[in-house]
Amino acid sequence: MQDNGLSRIAIILVEPIYSGNVGAIARIMNNFTISDLRIVGTIPEKNDFYLAMHSEHILEQAKIFDTLEDAIADLDRVIAFSRRVGKTKPVDMNPRQMARYVHKLPNMQIGLVFGRETSGLTDREADLCAFRCHFPANPEFPSINLAQAVALAIWEVYNLPLDEATKQNTFAVDGRELEKIQNYMLEVLQAIGFFRSYEKTNWETFLKKMMAQLNPNKTMLYRFRQMFNRFHVLVTGKGLGYGSEIAKTNRTEEID
Repeated sequence: MQDNGLSRIAIILVEPIYSGNVGAIARIMNNFTISDLRIVGTIPEKNDFYLAMHSEHILEQAKIFDTLEDAIADLDRVIAFSRRVGKTKPVDMNPRQMARYVHKLPNMQIGLVFGRETSGLTDREADLCAFRCHFPANPEFPSINLAQAVALAIWEVYNLPLDEATKQNTFAVDGRELEKIQNYMLEVLQAIGFFRSYEKTNWETFLKKMMAQLNPNKTMLYRFRQMFNRFHVLVTGKGLGYGSEIAKTNRTEEID
């Protein structure tokens, strides 16, 4: 059965409180061929298995983590779902835009992160994710049940029309390379005195979001590295090593 690429998606639940939600989520994951369930917090209770009818194997194989940072460490792109919106809590995409983004990166492992039933995700947890996705709902009652939110998100990806799902980007670099260039940029900015003593902007979050939106290929990553290295030379008088194979690879490609 066609899975529309959903088998590469991880569903990450941060400290779920109600046992029935976890079981219901396992069942909807099985409905749409997803098996990678990750839980930040405690192992599901036995009661979860009641609502996970014919999907108990997903609960049994669920990966447990102490922190969200650990749970997403091996993923290429991560999207947080939140009902909160505001100046410091920007909405980057709606569910349909999220589905398009997932399908544009067919070779990437993508995590969909859902917060606690009572308090959602903390700002720090949401900032670990490149994007925030928001379900438009009744403004007087915007909070959606956790299991239902996961079901809506999965269905949106699964049900995306094929003509939209086939608009893919197969050349984007993976999450490790994005993290490497982001860290390099931050290191250069720190070294040249870019940051003020009191920063209103979270530059780490900004760079993470910018690079994930851009989805650069290897050549683009090399150009970013080259650009920031020149910034470092102009200010400090010397270059800053990168230590990546990207630069070597692209020099060869350019010669060819």
